[in-house]
Amino acid sequence: MLNEVKTLVESAVRQQDLLLSEPIDLSRGEDSPLYGVEGTIDSMTLVSIIVDTEEKIRHRFGAEVHLADTSHLPATATPFATLGTLCAYVMDRLASAVAGGEAQAI
Repeated sequence: MLNEVKTLVESAVRQQDLLLSEPIDLSRGEDSPLYGVEGTIDSMTLVSIIVDTEEKIRHRFGAEVHLADTSHLPATATPFATLGTLCAYVMDRLASAVAGGEAQAI
């Protein structure tokens, strides 16, 4: 499931390239900065990535995940900082949805 989630997240990030003047640099793999101090995307692009990822998760796994709701995280958490932290965050939210019975059989 981890590889599928990584593929879905990277696809959501890559879809934004069509709308940006410069593609998002993912050359550092999971360490590629996305949002925040070292990040290269603005808040609107982040929202688009979040919505697209949620839709892809819903379509593939039948799970409702709400990635924009970070109220359960510590104030210092940065789930959108890099490709790797975003993938880990999506996996965590998906695992919670599956454990809570909010997803179809995988």
